[in-house]
This record gives sequence, structure tokens and C-alpha cells, in this order.
Amino acid sequence: MKAEHLEFITFCVGSLSDALNKSASQVYGALRNSGTLNEYIIPCYDVLHTFSKDYIVNELTEVLKERGAAI
Repeated sequence: MKAEHLEFITFCVGSLSDALNKSASQVYGALRNSGTLNEYIIPCYDVLHTFSKDYIVNELTEVLKERGAAI
């Protein structure tokens, strides 16, 4: 995994954790277990990292809902 991917994942987990008032481990687990991490965030990194924090939080929240992830 590239360093910029790891940094972006950390940013996403932290941002979602704050927005959803959940622990970072809960958010990371939901992203990993739903496939959002490896099937969405990493493949779409080039586009996603150009958007605002609010957009990313909203987008990832919707993706998690669509995938039935419980957080």
C-alpha cells in the first residue's frame, strides 16, 4: 500500500469517527468489513482525495449505508 493511501485512510477514519461520534476502531472495522476500504476508498483514491472533508464524510456514510454496514 502506498503511503498516500495510508494517510488518506487515516484521514477518512478520523473524519468519519468525529462525524459519527464513533471510535476509530469501529469506523475502520466497518470500512474494512464492508469492503469499502479495499473496493472503494483505495481504488478511487485519485478522485476522492481531491474532494472536501464534508463531501468525503457524506460519500463514505452513504457507501456504508448502501453496503449495509453497521456503525
